[in-house]
Amino acid sequence: MTAHQRPDFLAGSVFDALQRAGTRGLTFTEIMDTTGFTECQTRHGLSILREAIAGMKGTDAVYSYDPHGHVYRTAYLPDVAEAYEIMRLGAEATRSYRVLTGTVLPHAKQSRTKQLRMLRRHLQLVVDDARDILEPAEPV
Repeated sequence: MTAHQRPDFLAGSVFDALQRAGTRGLTFTEIMDTTGFTECQTRHGLSILREAIAGMKGTDAVYSYDPHGHVYRTAYLPDVAEAYEIMRLGAEATRSYRVLTGTVLPHAKQSRTKQLRMLRRHLQLVVDDARDILEPAEPV
């Protein structure tokens, strides 16, 4: 394949391959083999698909990734989808925490802007709540 493909074409081809695979899903290498895309094209197609799948009309497909088998799916498997969601939310909470501690807090110390102070407090609450919620539950 040529190196320059439209993002919607890449995502559509990856989607079609994952739909054909059904609940079995495909590994990254299998997606590359099925679509004929390069590694970079496959990554780009997956990233576009991950963001676009919720808005796709005429399908109830959901994007998920199973880190245990390194398998991508568009078929909904509750346990896999929930683990994927928690994994993604945990990563986003960590990223938000780093933005907060590395950028927002140091800048807020110097700022006199009311909006920045309010946003800092709000972001801090969101990040703290997300980290508390995503912590593994203690056994009962």
